[in-house]
Amino acid sequence: MRKIRVKFKTKSLKWQLLFRWSLILTLLLIIMGISQYFITRSYLLSGKNQVLEARLHDLDKDDLQDSKSLNNPKSKAEFLVKLISDRNTSVVIIDKKGEIISESKGINDDTAPPHLSKEEYRKLIFESAKGENYKIVRNLSDDTDMIKFKKINLLSQTLGLVQISTTLDPINTMLLNQIYFYIVASIIIIILGILIGKSVLKYTLKPLYNLTNSLERVTVGELNMRLPVDNGQIEIDGLSCAFNGMFNRIETSFENEQYIKEKMQRFISDASHEIRTPLTSIHGFVEVLLRGAAKNEKQLDLALNSILTESERLTKLVNELLMLTKLDQQIKYDMKNENIKDIIEEIHPQLKILAGERRIDLELKDNLLVKSNRNQIKQIIYNLVQNAIQQTDEKDGIISISLNSIDKPSGSFIVLKIKDNGSGIPEKDLNEIFDRFFRSDNHRSRKSGGYGLGLSIVKSIVDAHQGEISVYSKLNKGTSFSIFIKKVE
Repeated sequence: MRKIRVKFKTKSLKWQLLFRWSLILTLLLIIMGISQYFITRSYLLSGKNQVLEARLHDLDKDDLQDSKSLNNPKSKAEFLVKLISDRNTSVVIIDKKGEIISESKGINDDTAPPHLSKEEYRKLIFESAKGENYKIVRNLSDDTDMIKFKKINLLSQTLGLVQISTTLDPINTMLLNQIYFYIVASIIIIILGILIGKSVLKYTLKPLYNLTNSLERVTVGELNMRLPVDNGQIEIDGLSCAFNGMFNRIETSFENEQYIKEKMQRFISDASHEIRTPLTSIHGFVEVLLRGAAKNEKQLDLALNSILTESERLTKLVNELLMLTKLDQQIKYDMKNENIKDIIEEIHPQLKILAGERRIDLELKDNLLVKSNRNQIKQIIYNLVQNAIQQTDEKDGIISISLNSIDKPSGSFIVLKIKDNGSGIPEKDLNEIFDRFFRSDNHRSRKSGGYGLGLSIVKSIVDAHQGEISVYSKLNKGTSFSIFIKKVE
């Protein structure tokens, strides 16, 4: 359990940011420390070099002439050594062969000055322009010294070389102390940086923690909850907006699912009821026949006619349900360019038979082509006219079918309008008339009332043709259905 908690903690955003902040701070301090070390070292060595340079410049031509006036070379060298050397400076005199003639004892008179090889001395005498460069070497005591050179010239000849050196121990000690101090200061800075960074990160990540806590409280019953989008951080605000958008989609999907579930339950209930009614009638008449009614010709004829009627109603219901199932499955039908006027005129005789004494008026514009399935267009017209027949009076009923075109921003459409002067549909039912098995009270009270599937089939066919259907109705004035399908030029 402890390992899991440690692993989880190391994967947290706060820990990773704090670790990376500490790493960056440490790297910056290391880079600054190295840079400061070399800058300070260069500055101190430059200062030391200037001191030695000043000592050599104090050796003027008169001093060199005095040294040259001495007859003994060793005496000349000792003269220069005494002249230049002091408590902090060691001097070595080298002849032109690279051999040491004389030298001082060095600092505190207990250490010898550093020596180079003969080859190095001769190279400095004959190859260096002025012999005033410096080197950093280790002396016989393994301490670090800085050495600098100056040629001894007579006219155009070089007679020897003066080497002056001084210890770098004070500089090394100073640099070492600086390193120790910088390491301690850096450790303190890193610790303070971690503590301050931890507090800053805790405050900075607070909106993220609040967002996490809010999301953990979300349940199915709280899908309408929305996260605040004004947290003072653009990234967190963007995340909140994204979550709110996701909640909107989930809430909409959940509501749609609930709506579909309720519709499905009602559909199953209504379908079961509608199927059970004719089956009950058929079963009842069969029982009557089995009990002896078959011997009575009048009763037999009544029972058989009733069974036939109910079986036809059941067949019609099953066919309509099968059609809706096919439409729901979006089975592709053959689509051709059809002239809607020709289709209406083709089924007009059948419509007149269905209408009985009702009047059917046609007002059709020719040459209006749509890409459609001929049989499905017939089904639309038949269902809407059948619906109008059920709503209108048997003698005074008037059903008008008009066909026209209209231009919209999305293109040109044909408008098929079927209007009646019937009882109308209550306003409260207008939004539900395309639901399956829905029938208004007026519709249910009529003897010729169907199962409430006709308009559902019409709506599904119109959707399959990527069209639109609208309805306008007033009680006791009539109803008008308008169908819009894109026209083919």
